[in-house]
Amino acid sequence: MQNKEINRTFFNKWSKTYDNPLFQFWMKGFQRPVIKELKLNKNTKILDVSCGTGQFLDQLTGRARRYGIDLSEGMVQKAKEKLGLMAALKVANVLQLPFADNYFDYTVSTEAFHHYDRQKEALTEMVRVTKKKGWVIVSDINFFFRPIHWLFEKFEPGCVKVNRRKQMKELFLRAGLQVIKQKRNFLFAVVTIGKKVN
Repeated sequence: MQNKEINRTFFNKWSKTYDNPLFQFWMKGFQRPVIKELKLNKNTKILDVSCGTGQFLDQLTGRARRYGIDLSEGMVQKAKEKLGLMAALKVANVLQLPFADNYFDYTVSTEAFHHYDRQKEALTEMVRVTKKKGWVIVSDINFFFRPIHWLFEKFEPGCVKVNRRKQMKELFLRAGLQVIKQKRNFLFAVVTIGKKVN
């Protein structure tokens, strides 16, 4: 089974219990620092790549024009139940985002990037849909010890690669982003923030 299908199957099953409060407490550790970076108004367009059940977008109610995509039909259905018509949600692959060039002020991915096949191409696609002078923000798992990364890659279903800080920064630079900063947002994650300059 290809990694894309592994992820789709895994997250379709997980969509039924994904909103468990204990897991969402974990997810907010990835989302909170991203939200602090956002400068939003009602016309700001933000895309949540791998939006899951829409918890991140739900926290932005009334503050922006919200869009989300996810590979999992189950996750998108749960997000639609939660957000209704207040967000535009689609089943889609990060490698083929169904949006025009230079469309979003922010393109965000939280705790999902390690699941992406062809990570360079995935980031390039995220940059494509981001406006000039817009921002790409990735908050993803990052542990202090490489053996833990190896364990995730071997045992978490659908995990492709856990990047070190330097590797993520290099991906951003190769995608044409000006890397503004990286910061550890709690013990298990790093946020990388890049600006689209061209």
